[in-house]
Amino acid sequence: MMRTSFFAVLLLLLTACATTPDDDGPLQPAPPWRQEPIPGGAAPAVYTQEWLQAENRATCALIAPRSLGPEGAGATPRAATFSGGWAVAYDLPNLRSAFGVAGTGAKADAPGSYDQWPHAIQWDDGSKAEYGPEGGQGPKQLAYVRIQGQECLYNVWSAIGREHLELLLRELRFVR
Repeated sequence: MMRTSFFAVLLLLLTACATTPDDDGPLQPAPPWRQEPIPGGAAPAVYTQEWLQAENRATCALIAPRSLGPEGAGATPRAATFSGGWAVAYDLPNLRSAFGVAGTGAKADAPGSYDQWPHAIQWDDGSKAEYGPEGGQGPKQLAYVRIQGQECLYNVWSAIGREHLELLLRELRFVR
């Protein structure tokens, strides 16, 4: 009897160690931004314009989604306001700020940063994305992204839904 309990506890511990805290799956391979960067001319010009004006550009590399997915097709990028940082929002014909990307003025390792997200992705280089409904209720989905080697906290958001937000996260690349 004692031996059975020991093995049951051991099995539970091994299972818990093999997954992320929210059971979204095991550690991910290399993060998407470690793939080939987007050439500067291939990203919408507003990204570079906003990043060049940002106070944090020396410590917050420019990133953009390589693809917006079918839901984002035809969206119009525009400058968005993020104090101390840079941001690009995308508008759809019937939805302002449908989704976007920001390199915020906040530090990635700032104490007291919200960390109660229901979902998380961890990549093999130590980078991490935590996400869920904005403000805990939505309807927008918001991700806090911490990229290894960058000091800023990135925000990625989508009012289209969680699947679209996850697509944007998979498509993030550095911009040359």
